[in-house]
Amino acid sequence: MDKRKVGDWYHYTGAVHIHTTESDGTLPLEEVIALGREVGLDFMMFADHMTLSNRQRGGEGMYGDTLVVIGYEHNDERDRHHYLLFGSPGVYPPSLSARQYVAAGAADGAIGIMAHPDEIRNSMPEFPPYPWDDWSVEGFTGIELWNQMSEWMERLTPRNRLAMAFAPRRSMIGPSDRILRRWDEISRKRKCVGIVGADAHAFPIKVGPFRFAIFPYKVHFKCLRMTIILPEPMSRDFVAARDQLYEAIRDCRAFGANVRWGQADRFLFCADNGRRRVPSGGTIELTETAHMRIELPARARIRLVHDGCTTVENEGQELIHRLDAPGIYRVEAWKGRRGWIFSNHIRVEA
Repeated sequence: MDKRKVGDWYHYTGAVHIHTTESDGTLPLEEVIALGREVGLDFMMFADHMTLSNRQRGGEGMYGDTLVVIGYEHNDERDRHHYLLFGSPGVYPPSLSARQYVAAGAADGAIGIMAHPDEIRNSMPEFPPYPWDDWSVEGFTGIELWNQMSEWMERLTPRNRLAMAFAPRRSMIGPSDRILRRWDEISRKRKCVGIVGADAHAFPIKVGPFRFAIFPYKVHFKCLRMTIILPEPMSRDFVAARDQLYEAIRDCRAFGANVRWGQADRFLFCADNGRRRVPSGGTIELTETAHMRIELPARARIRLVHDGCTTVENEGQELIHRLDAPGIYRVEAWKGRRGWIFSNHIRVEA
């Protein structure tokens, strides 16, 4: 039996939002890929700032069992509205507004994801926030709900910086309630994929006499990961595998997890109405037998969220919930006060 098969589907786990020396990362593409392969990533999604140089020189492809795709991270002239673009024909002009490059990506059929849109921090002026301000834009594919570097920097203060630098994963708690509420509001109207991003740079810092990298790439890859859900095994052909990855993201067939609190690739969240069964991203009709099924790899607090409000919450490894109302449903799993797994939505229609 394929170890990646969970229920009726196949799970592939990787890292999204990775930087290299082509912008402000600290290792070249090939070295970062080697580290990702060492920790068992099935896919890696690179997004250097305002450049596709790694893609242009042929860096995309299958590296053994690891799929590597290369997009880029766009921003406006104020260094706001950071936007991950995958599948664009090139780098859009830096003079464009957020509304313009989001529209350009949509017109070109690219995947566009708002990067760290919820950043709020003011404790250290040398590390300003880079939030998303214009929520009137249309055409984006998804939202980065949880960004590893953003949360770390938001919790950073002059007093705790040494402890935070030596144990960066301990600071991770979860997406903010603000961004989850906004995501739920958007998702009630249309599909909007929620991702978790490593935002991997391996920044070198100096604290007193110590000089080291916070969040080395391997540490990044052992924290926030995305899992995509496929109806069949991932192809060994690069173009076919890339298309499977992009289709799963567009369709919201994905969930994110902080694997610091346990591997999550065996997580199952599906809806069954007696006629068909669907995972995250799916839609079913409400029937008398319709129910949600949730299975966790380990015991945790399970929270089923319906139209933005918690409808069921309990402790355990499994939850079966009979459906009695249409709407959008998603799951959160928590280990104590720390977020572990966050699914995308399943839509239930009357």
